[in-house]
Amino acid sequence: MNNKERENEIRSLGDRNWYWVSKPVLNQYGRILRSSGIGVYNVLASYANSKSQTCFPTQQVMAERIGLSRRTVNRKVRILKDLKLVRVRKIRGRCIYFLLKPNTPNGIQAGDKRDTRNETPGNINNNKYIKINNKNNGANGFNNLKPLSQLIKRYEPKTPKNHRH
Repeated sequence: MNNKERENEIRSLGDRNWYWVSKPVLNQYGRILRSSGIGVYNVLASYANSKSQTCFPTQQVMAERIGLSRRTVNRKVRILKDLKLVRVRKIRGRCIYFLLKPNTPNGIQAGDKRDTRNETPGNINNNKYIKINNKNNGANGFNNLKPLSQLIKRYEPKTPKNHRH
């Protein structure tokens, strides 16, 4: 396999560089949390112990991982608490975060259009979770990512220079 093929290799479900995010977090609460809240939740999920679903990153560490201010992280954590997606306990001056099971009406996920089948077609991961690859984050987390402003400029639709508004 050459380098070009390796770059485009399909991700593997077998490696251990994954963490779980429940689909309702995105489907039901995405519009409320917005991208920054989803980012904060993902950082918590990436740090969470797989059995106890607890973690204790500082808000400064979370802010640095996803390029937000500590104040924004604090505000999004409050929203996550209000939505009962996380519980926060202070122990000896540190915050311990508990990821909670999202409340879904009658076990139906938002966005599923009341699908009553036992399996979603084509979904080999039939456990109502999104699996996120954490492999390429490196030892320092997301430090190799470009700032969002650069990405926005890159994908913004270009208007002709002689076009008048």
